[in-house]
Amino acid sequence: MTKNKRKLQTPEQFLELRETMINGNWEQAALDCVEYDFCAKDLREHYQSMGLEDNIWDYVRLAEMAERFRKS
Repeated sequence: MTKNKRKLQTPEQFLELRETMINGNWEQAALDCVEYDFCAKDLREHYQSMGLEDNIWDYVRLAEMAERFRKS
């Protein structure tokens, strides 16, 4: 059995997700999150490494939305 190879998430992709959220398009941000294969851990790591002052709960919400899309 082979393991699924995860896509490499870039800071640029993370910033694109962030900009999409800031612009209020949460559904698109969640779909992009699925496309780029970001999980909650990835979002947290990018958030912390970039030293953002955003509300971390926005990323929790995004991860939850993305998970719903993954399951549908």
